[in-house]
Amino acid sequence: MNPPITQLFRVHREGQASEQLGKVAAVTLSFWIAKAVLTTVGDISGDLLSTTLGLGYVTSLLVASAFVLAFLVAQLRAVRFYPLIYWLLILGTSTIGTELSDTMDRALHVGYIVGAVVLLLCLLGTLAVWHLQRGSISAYPIYDGEEQLFYWTAAIFANGLGSVLGDLIGGRFGLGIAGGISINAGAIAVLMLLHYATRLNKTLLFWGAFVFTRA
Repeated sequence: MNPPITQLFRVHREGQASEQLGKVAAVTLSFWIAKAVLTTVGDISGDLLSTTLGLGYVTSLLVASAFVLAFLVAQLRAVRFYPLIYWLLILGTSTIGTELSDTMDRALHVGYIVGAVVLLLCLLGTLAVWHLQRGSISAYPIYDGEEQLFYWTAAIFANGLGSVLGDLIGGRFGLGIAGGISINAGAIAVLMLLHYATRLNKTLLFWGAFVFTRA
């Protein structure tokens, strides 16, 4: 007996969804370790472009944005998860984050505090529009192109916010690298406790951790 047409449509939709399940990395301990390492490399890459190579902050921001755009197109066209593309996008969005922080403070001269507020509002605005458009927000799984665009837009603002906070804590507040690491580690520990001990939205906690693994 042939299955009803509704069953065929359901199987077709499930097949399409299963192809998309792996378009972003699953959130595991190894994810956070890799993310922290690559965002540190992204910070160094940002300084390399703007300072060592002398491109300046705005030009470096444009170069990093072109890099991310190229790999984002590859990510959107891919039919499954390619770890190299995903982690290069993490690296690229981290580099953009560094350039956003430096551009706001050193080129636009708005300061780290104003920069942090602006990027926080941009991140929250992205998540709000994502929720209004899709009915929910997610960290994993991500199914289609629209969700991926929201995901990577949020990643750019989250990495930018983390970079600003890192510069603010370590430089402006004079706590140095050790102080900054201690504060970030404490914030991540609190977020982890909230994840396991409360019913707070896990996706919002994810993006909070995304920020502080960049700071």
